[in-house]
Amino acid sequence: MLRAMIASRAARALLPLFFFLGLPGASCGQSALGLMPGVVNNTGNLSLRRAVLTWATQTLCTEVQKRSVPLRLRDEDPSTGRFYPTSCAAQQLPNGNLKVQLGGFGFVWTNLTRRIGFDAAVGVEYEQDFLMEGGVMYVYFRQRETTAATFTTRMIEKPATISVGGISLAPGTAMSDALGAQLLRSEIARGFTVIRGSDASMQLGLGIVEKGQRPPEPYEHGSSQKLLLLNERTEIHQDQRDYIGPLEVTGNDEALSLTLNVDGADGVDVLILPRAPTGPWLQQYATQPVPTPPPEVPRLAEAVPAGAIWRKTVPLPRGFYYLVLDNTAAAGPTQPATQAHDDRAALVSYAVQLGDAP
Repeated sequence: MLRAMIASRAARALLPLFFFLGLPGASCGQSALGLMPGVVNNTGNLSLRRAVLTWATQTLCTEVQKRSVPLRLRDEDPSTGRFYPTSCAAQQLPNGNLKVQLGGFGFVWTNLTRRIGFDAAVGVEYEQDFLMEGGVMYVYFRQRETTAATFTTRMIEKPATISVGGISLAPGTAMSDALGAQLLRSEIARGFTVIRGSDASMQLGLGIVEKGQRPPEPYEHGSSQKLLLLNERTEIHQDQRDYIGPLEVTGNDEALSLTLNVDGADGVDVLILPRAPTGPWLQQYATQPVPTPPPEVPRLAEAVPAGAIWRKTVPLPRGFYYLVLDNTAAAGPTQPATQAHDDRAALVSYAVQLGDAP
């Protein structure tokens, strides 16, 4: 059960991530397609459909390593971990399918082990297709064959001996890693859907999202002209944090606009740091049980109390940044309660938009 929870969450991260950001920018091309959805949706128009999917494939591995993806046990649950890709290779096969190999690292929280750090890799062949609904593109990826899957546990925060049915699931054991790999294979069989709006915003739906429908979001996008980067929920347990991103600020006159709501705990700290110093800090979090302070003074460090919706617009120079939601005493002004057997997990709903600096 424990490994099922761990590997299930890792599996949900590995494959959806490639295509969540594999269709960037170039909104003019999609707008043109939106003017002729009947032509695009025609199953006989293979050349046009393959051309669009080839365009996505060419940008896939460049984009995939710019982002991370949340891990959750079920579609409707908040995330309790995250996966960060560090390697990616994709190629179109002679049959028109897409072969992808992806590797990376991450962490996930369970009530039996607390935080677990892991490495994971997978190779998979996908059948691909898309439909248009007005100016919205629905891109479908259905698994055809999984050629390889590995899952290696690197750290367990609560290091007590763990076993299920008398079989050890301690980090690095053959049974632990084999079980994680098998569950990884079974989870990716569900496939996923990328929904790209006419405003270039992205949504990810596990499984097949029917044309015209949307996955649930914690916040409504409304009529804002800002680019919606993220709209998610995360559960951050006591002495834990979430490293969200990296998030790209594409110009020196732009800003990240944050919307947060905290429930369950007294509050969390919100930090923004550049990608370069945050990378080693994040690796440390995934491999060491005790959270450490930030490597430098954050560009933003504010306490967000529970209750009312909190908003902040942060002008930033061009570059990549991490949004860190912290429920530890090691970063930011908030000091979470440390009573024994009283884990005050913070449920954080958050949205991140990119727009002009004020």
